[in-house]
Amino acid sequence: MELIREWLTNPVIAYVVILAMSGVVYKVAFARKLPLLKQIIVYIALALGCFILLFFHFMGLPIVPALAATVVLIVIARLRMGAGSKEEQKQ
Repeated sequence: MELIREWLTNPVIAYVVILAMSGVVYKVAFARKLPLLKQIIVYIALALGCFILLFFHFMGLPIVPALAATVVLIVIARLRMGAGSKEEQKQ
């Protein structure tokens, strides 16, 4: 755990981790079918917004653990929704 905290003191690594987890949360939970240009604009806005989260991270707020918990909860919810729809198709 200490190794992860040490890695996250590097701004580039922390930004990439925050950006990756934010991208997963957006893609799995909120993404809709958009034309390519609109998708590019959304992901650019997401990347810019991650700088704010990076600032909060270095201010001491638990941004990375909160994003990690969000990713886990969204994945669990998606898996349960998928399992529920498969059971409905069998009946």
